[in-house]
Amino acid sequence: MSFSGPLPVSPITPTSGQDIGIRAFQRVTAQILSVTGSTAILSIEGHPVVAQLTSTDQAAALLSQPTAQFIVTQLTDQTITLKFIKNEQAQTPGTIFAGPELAVRLLEQNNIPMTTSNLMMARSVLKQHLPVTSRLLNELLDALSEYGSWGEADAELAAAMKAAGLPVTAQSLKLASRQAAQTGEGLSNLIATLSRLAQQDLPAEVLKQINQNLQILNTVVLKGDGETSQLAEQLKASVELLGRSLENILLEQSQNPNALSPEKSLATLVKLQQTLEQFGQKESAKIINEFLADILQNQFMNVKPDPVPGSGTWSEIGFMMQSAQQKADEKFSPARLRIAHESKADSDKINPAYTRLIIQVDLEPGKTVEVDLSLVGKQIRTSVLAPDPLWCNKAQSELPSLEEALQVLGFSLKDIQIGVGDPQPFGGVAMAMGNANLMTVNIEV
Repeated sequence: MSFSGPLPVSPITPTSGQDIGIRAFQRVTAQILSVTGSTAILSIEGHPVVAQLTSTDQAAALLSQPTAQFIVTQLTDQTITLKFIKNEQAQTPGTIFAGPELAVRLLEQNNIPMTTSNLMMARSVLKQHLPVTSRLLNELLDALSEYGSWGEADAELAAAMKAAGLPVTAQSLKLASRQAAQTGEGLSNLIATLSRLAQQDLPAEVLKQINQNLQILNTVVLKGDGETSQLAEQLKASVELLGRSLENILLEQSQNPNALSPEKSLATLVKLQQTLEQFGQKESAKIINEFLADILQNQFMNVKPDPVPGSGTWSEIGFMMQSAQQKADEKFSPARLRIAHESKADSDKINPAYTRLIIQVDLEPGKTVEVDLSLVGKQIRTSVLAPDPLWCNKAQSELPSLEEALQVLGFSLKDIQIGVGDPQPFGGVAMAMGNANLMTVNIEV
């Protein structure tokens, strides 16, 4: 028996389709709670709704079964219109009505062999909203093959890197997969290690290199209670030291053999690492090597050779801040800075008149303050997020001095928001959440 016409459904309470979690043209299974005359009470995803039936045949059909299937034909804030689908066979509650897995269907449509590797890679690609094509799958699978033994997590990392516009090779996968420490934490550990070495009885040449590197590293520690101009110089020094890769320095030297290595660069740390290994300080040399690897990973995550339309481009740098009290206690506050580039595929420049800066400072482990500055012309929109009301009050008290300082620079402070909460951590690549495989849906028209 067939039923013509849609089945309009009006919610008992003002529950929208978004609240229930359904979409237009989706097939849903509803539990039949009761049928009285031309009215049926259904339960969709635990939400009760009242359905106005269009015929007695519909009422009889719904009354004879515990569940029924519908297609959402229209969806508004107040009304959900469903089309009743006759069950050819009695269905039991909890049955899943779905077509073949989407990854399987797409592999078949593109004539891609149904192998375990192809299916795993197709699932990972779909989670990143990328097209399932032979070219893309072969590119990622070739990189994973050179990478070595790999599994689902590695496939998802490769797809996430591709979606982020990063180059996907065996070497880049190894770099991206390593568990790196935050730059601020690594820098703090390195400074503490070199400070201890400086107190040991080592050859004069070794001590000279240690103290030279300590001096360089300490110049990039921002003094939180210092003058604005001093902070600017320290931040500039951090960018110059940590923002230029060792590979870039070596490339310059290979192109110009007469060029000297910069006195304040990562090359001085490499030289110290080699010296410490020669004198048996292998553990300290290992700490330097890990710090350099962490910096390399951070620099790699900032490389966007293939801009992703609509995703925006960010540059990120980690550094440390230190107040006078922290200096006395030999403590630091790890901090991070993200700067947005213009959303143009051919632009790698930062436009000071149109950009966004996000600064995060870890006051204590697990407690982070975030300041979000959006610059448009000469106006700045500011948002401050702090872990507790006390820090929000401190931020509120600092606003007049911030506004005055910005006015001196020719900017005006607009739309200030201060709230309590935990900032979202900066991330390198966005890994897809959840393990559920996407399914196809057969829609009857």
